[in-house]
Amino acid sequence: MGISPKQFARLARVRSVVPGLRRAPLARLAGDAGYCDQSHMTAHFREVMQVTPTAFAAGRLPAVPC
Repeated sequence: MGISPKQFARLARVRSVVPGLRRAPLARLAGDAGYCDQSHMTAHFREVMQVTPTAFAAGRLPAVPC
């Protein structure tokens, strides 16, 4: 796939959070995804997606470099 198993696991964890962003509180999503707390999930999400979970749910996606 071109990525390490650790990177794949991180992406899979973030993907597990995305469907619930508009429906559930972030703290619940963090717990369900196995994060210690909401702040760790938000930091991890921002690292992977380049935006916060709240911004992503609102449709404010990162700019794509040309």
